Amino acid sequence: MITTLLRGALRARGTEVALLCHTGTESRAALDGLPLGPLDRILDLDSLAVSGSFEVEGAWERGLGAEVGLVAVVAAAPTDLHRALTAAAGLPRAAHVVVALLATPGHQEPPLPASPGMGQWRDLQEARVRRLDRSGWVCELFFPNGVETPQVLDAVVQGTRARRRGPATAPLAVLHGPEAALWRPGDTGVRGVEEAGPVPLRRVTPVGDLALRVGGTGPRAGWTDERVPVLDRDTTAADSWEHIGGNDGLAAARRWSERPDPVSAVAPIDELTVNPAGFRKAEDGPLGELTVHGDRAVVREGGKDLVAVAPDGTVTDVDLSRLRHLRGIRVDWSGHTGPSAAVRAVASLAAGGVPLIGGTVPAWAAGLGRPLADLLTGASDEDLTDRLRREEHSVRLRRAALRAHGVRARWRALGVEVGLAVPPEPRVSVVLCTRRPGMVGFALAQIARQRHVRLEVVLALHGFPVSLPEVASAVAEFGETGIPLVVHEADGGTVFGAVLNEAVDRASGTLVAKWDDDDWYGPEHLADLLLARTYSGAELVGTGQDFVHLQEVDVTVWRSRESETSTRFVAGGTILTDRGVLEETGGFRPLPRAVDTQLLLAVVRGGGRVYRTHGLGYVLRRTGGGHTWSEDMAYFLHNYARQWFGRRFSALLEGEPAPFGRPAAQNTGEHR
Repeated sequence: MITTLLRGALRARGTEVALLCHTGTESRAALDGLPLGPLDRILDLDSLAVSGSFEVEGAWERGLGAEVGLVAVVAAAPTDLHRALTAAAGLPRAAHVVVALLATPGHQEPPLPASPGMGQWRDLQEARVRRLDRSGWVCELFFPNGVETPQVLDAVVQGTRARRRGPATAPLAVLHGPEAALWRPGDTGVRGVEEAGPVPLRRVTPVGDLALRVGGTGPRAGWTDERVPVLDRDTTAADSWEHIGGNDGLAAARRWSERPDPVSAVAPIDELTVNPAGFRKAEDGPLGELTVHGDRAVVREGGKDLVAVAPDGTVTDVDLSRLRHLRGIRVDWSGHTGPSAAVRAVASLAAGGVPLIGGTVPAWAAGLGRPLADLLTGASDEDLTDRLRREEHSVRLRRAALRAHGVRARWRALGVEVGLAVPPEPRVSVVLCTRRPGMVGFALAQIARQRHVRLEVVLALHGFPVSLPEVASAVAEFGETGIPLVVHEADGGTVFGAVLNEAVDRASGTLVAKWDDDDWYGPEHLADLLLARTYSGAELVGTGQDFVHLQEVDVTVWRSRESETSTRFVAGGTILTDRGVLEETGGFRPLPRAVDTQLLLAVVRGGGRVYRTHGLGYVLRRTGGGHTWSEDMAYFLHNYARQWFGRRFSALLEGEPAPFGRPAAQNTGEHR
């Protein structure tokens, strides 16, 4: 179908120049045999060196820049198209743009582009979005006059992620060299720069704050721009085995040992497309192997190659979808294209939530980072055959990989390396509303042990003063942690939803997290929500109610619900969202109960997305009554995966902290 479509597009362009681009493994084949004109050009975006200039012979020169009749981009997967946005930033304007995704993972939205919003598409004549075979898509846009091609590509990419882009990557960058797009995927604001500089100006301001030059191991031109710092990195081909003397790893080990931070020397992982979304509970599945077959690194199941890893180590979202049925993958360190490519492949699989095991990590793979390397060697195939231990291992792997190798994390590290003042991470305002003085110390102790997050607490005391002894002592002990705390004494007659809004009004963070006073939370609960917010692009994130402790009968059940997916429901005590989203949805409704459900409904009704990440770091406590969510005990004893007498939580909860102030009193009164 794609060949037929492209033939029709080439006929429609008349005598104007056509630019046919491809990105990703085997995408080039879709362009074979097309009737090209003398000035038409086929362009491999993966091998395109980002620089300060890009010219197309025969393009029209108009007031707004060069223009051609047709630009077509064929991408093997959304990961490839997202990466290509950076390399495609210099493509000319076009009157007809075709974007083809040969395959997409099942959890993604169709690529319905949204107009940029500044009137650039007011004269759009026609837009078509069609299925391509079983899992692909084709998007076509027709304009009477040329539009910015990178802008169209960006709109198509964002269509697969709904409307929200997620947190921006800082610092603002300029790039030079082959594989530069690996370092900054999806950033249409990136400008190319000549090898020696200088960085172009927009009026009097440089268009970037940090220059990154990617090249081989040979000498580089001297940098001429004193205003903008520069960093140099090697391509993945620069340390391939054929260049460094075989796959015994000795030469590579010496190279890595000379680097002060081998992790920052590796091109990052595109967490917006390579992430745990679509994770499956497949402990009964086969075990795959990451190894070498012929001249390619592959993931094999028995005698079948499931995925061929790109030479630069890229693993795509479509690749991950083809591996979800495996219980895990054993990493064979005997081959791969080279050290950097191998590290990127392993880090990508880990970031995707694929359970990995392996033997001793070789010295040449130091770019993985010690936490990720230790996790690889610390688990066995036996762990992968147990559903709970398998998912716990997956969560630990994805945490380590995303925090060390994600694009946002890598560029923050690069900014620090050159002494730039990178923006602070967003502050999370934890909103805790309680009617029970005896539970204040219990809840504050769990908030205090949260790590990898900047936070403050807004404590809403619903109907009692902070001067009560058990409350005052808990607040005083929490104050010793240095975490900012705002105490709001709410009138006992004010409805619950209104008290939550009063608490949010007193919060100073850009993000708001709801916290229940008697549930259990792991120390990385908030950090996991922040990761999910980044890679999902959802307006609201939370966890499921996987673990539930039924206090009346002292039984813990694990329901093992689907996770890492868009949904209509998350546990109310795990909601994390932006203050702006609360404003757009009208905040919490002034109701005595069901305020969480009403907020979720408002987000979905407004066109937003709700995303549910794993539920292993949260435990819902159910007592005999007084809950704002009024399901009886039988609801939680239905369709569970496991149950235990007593308290039996996931290892990710890491035990229970001692309550602040006096020990928590027996549960009484109304429960939120």
